[in-house]
Amino acid sequence: MLIGECHVNGSTLFPSSPPVNVSSLAAHSRLSLNTRTPLSDNQVVEALRNTPFLAEDEIGGNVGAVLVVKQSLNPTTELLRATYKRLWSGETDEKPIVELEYFQLYAGLKRALQIGNEWASAVKSICSAEEPCRVAICGPKNAGKSTLCRFTVNRLLESHRAVLFLETDIGQSELTPAGLVTLSLVKQPLLNPPYGNCPRFVPNLSLEVEHCTSQSYCIGTVSPGQVMSEYMSKVGLLINAGKELCCTDVPLVLNNMGWTKGFGVALHADILRSLQPTHILNLLTGTSKDLPPIPNLLTTPGILADSPALITQPSILDLPGHSSPVDTTTVAPFQAFELRHLSLLGYFFPIYHAGGIVPPYKVSWDEVAAIIPETVEKEHAAFTLNCSVVALLMTSSGRCCPGNQNIRVIEETEEMCCLGYGIVRALDVKERVFYLNTPVDQATLELVNVFKHTSLSVPHIPAGTLPVPYLNNLAASEIMGIGSRSQRANLKRRYQAIAQQ
Repeated sequence: MLIGECHVNGSTLFPSSPPVNVSSLAAHSRLSLNTRTPLSDNQVVEALRNTPFLAEDEIGGNVGAVLVVKQSLNPTTELLRATYKRLWSGETDEKPIVELEYFQLYAGLKRALQIGNEWASAVKSICSAEEPCRVAICGPKNAGKSTLCRFTVNRLLESHRAVLFLETDIGQSELTPAGLVTLSLVKQPLLNPPYGNCPRFVPNLSLEVEHCTSQSYCIGTVSPGQVMSEYMSKVGLLINAGKELCCTDVPLVLNNMGWTKGFGVALHADILRSLQPTHILNLLTGTSKDLPPIPNLLTTPGILADSPALITQPSILDLPGHSSPVDTTTVAPFQAFELRHLSLLGYFFPIYHAGGIVPPYKVSWDEVAAIIPETVEKEHAAFTLNCSVVALLMTSSGRCCPGNQNIRVIEETEEMCCLGYGIVRALDVKERVFYLNTPVDQATLELVNVFKHTSLSVPHIPAGTLPVPYLNNLAASEIMGIGSRSQRANLKRRYQAIAQQ
């Protein structure tokens, strides 16, 4: 930013602000840049006097800010573009005022995201609160919870040094891949979609860690419907951790799940009573999917036997739900599974390097235990983990005791925090080792002593884009059966031999 000020999704950029990364693709509502106070021509000319950006005769009227835009050309962008070409699909016939290969800037785009006065007023009242704030954001699916969460966090960052973000939506997580409940420390504006974040996981969160550091527990599925007790137990651990860290200068924002019917109402009630929020922002869509009135919800029986009672009555604000302005007539809407795939793809991208796959870690079966579905026999545990996404867990008990011939299978306990995800590319039964690809650094990986099977799918990459696990460019070529198949032109199939006779 050279001069003026610019507002984007609740965050204000000034000339003194550090550069920020902004990403606005077709999977989510387009971000809009807004200014409020126009600058005089003399101010603009002075700001550009020693820069090569614009000539003096190119400056028009109604200039509110002058900023420098640099498009980001990185391998992740290329991968996302190859996987989902419609991320860069146009949503308008209007001509952009600035157009680069990966960047277009439009003036007055009607389908750009605009925050309504009701949302802005509600968040403003939260920012002016003097006591430590614990904000819960509720509403059904596709009501705008993620958008309101980002806007709330960005506005709070303008008057607080950091924000604690508690994610309970395991199907559409904001900062981490799906299947996790997380407590994250946010120190920079959230101006990227979920697949643009680079989370770092730690066993215990503190206020001194870097931006986007998370304390996490793995659920392993994208819905809590079949694991409600486990889900509430792990959410409760993070709520307690967040309440301990929350203070006047570090508020807490909770993103609730979109399951608002049946047992989802009971889970909402337990989560809100456990959090003891100071503010509840409830998004309404005017449909049967809306939650019951919040005062009634707070007294609804939950699934916890010892669900706490509210100590103080929170400030409850009902707000209109936000419908995405994406034009589905020109861009096919992104489904929930596609957004989860994008998030996993962005998370696992670091395992690809310099046109090949990063060599896998070799993990002995004696160094880790396994958590597998109850329906799987224990002697098949290693084969269950093969070719799957596994959660990398850490227990306080240290390294596991060596098993017999098979990998040791254990039951999950509350103390097992998640330090990231990995892909088991292969296993060697003779050597009793796993071959694991993961973006987790080696120092953190040394803390891992449990692999948990998840229901997440290994992210798919179009053929020819990059080398794919199980098919191309394996560093450990001695692993039987994991390389690409080579064709033998001198050997004919049976039908080919018959045809020549």
